[in-house]
Amino acid sequence: MAPNNPMSQGLAGLRVLVVEDSFLVAASLKRILIDLGCTVIGPAPTVRDASTLIAQHDCDAAILDVNLGKETAEPVARLLQERSIPFFFVTGYTSPKQIQGYNERPRLMKPIDRNMLQAAMLREFKLPRSVDPVNNHPSTDK
Repeated sequence: MAPNNPMSQGLAGLRVLVVEDSFLVAASLKRILIDLGCTVIGPAPTVRDASTLIAQHDCDAAILDVNLGKETAEPVARLLQERSIPFFFVTGYTSPKQIQGYNERPRLMKPIDRNMLQAAMLREFKLPRSVDPVNNHPSTDK
């Protein structure tokens, strides 16, 4: 489905990793991202699953739930940072749990609606690449 909103044109074809342990939240995020023209990688409910997806797929950006059951997304954040992949956190807690070394990273509060997610993505995922119409993902050509 092609995005209808001109604001989402900068997101079309973006490959976004979703790391979220709640099935319903992950399904909602996935639906919104697809509506915005993104390709969704995942969702991954655990650090292990997310790490595997990062190793197996090229992703342009990521959205991470802070708490993944009994673990945090900190190892995933570290892996993304090492690869220079932009990301931000989502959380359902009013006093979000801090992840050491990532306190300055943006956080969105759940529940997440389309407009809030779209605005955060356009702000945080500053991707100067144009979309490759053949492969339907951002081109690395300058």
